[in-house]
Amino acid sequence: MANWIYNASEYTARNFELIPEGDYKVIINNIEEKIFSTGNEGFEITLDVAGFNSKLWYYLVLDPNNTTKTNQRIGMFFDSFAIQDYNLSNYNNWIGKDGAVRVRHNTYNGSLTANVAFCLSRSQQAKLLTHQTNPFDTVPAPVAASPQKVSGGFVF
Repeated sequence: MANWIYNASEYTARNFELIPEGDYKVIINNIEEKIFSTGNEGFEITLDVAGFNSKLWYYLVLDPNNTTKTNQRIGMFFDSFAIQDYNLSNYNNWIGKDGAVRVRHNTYNGSLTANVAFCLSRSQQAKLLTHQTNPFDTVPAPVAASPQKVSGGFVF
């Protein structure tokens, strides 16, 4: 049995909202090396999303049976997050980098979830909402004005 004494004063209730479908600026919060259920290696990348108190996960799967698709996904990821060092073993240097993703909804176990469809290129990111908070803060700063959706992104 786990040996832990719960301290309720360290708990803060949070309301995580479903991120609507569209394009969003994100910051890499964390990266973990993984072996996926397919047996392929890769990375589970946690993303903080501009304007939301929710996170997204991006899975960069390295599939040796489909090198073209894998290299395309890696290239899109590197372009989106302006990663110049193409060495996958330096993945800890990616934390804190900003980029953008397209969010799509899927149903998982009867619940609607937001998922990363793909990474957006640097050139596609100009009109997207910029980050309103430090992604490592626990309480988001208020957004000054309501964003308006334009071409899948947001402007003020």
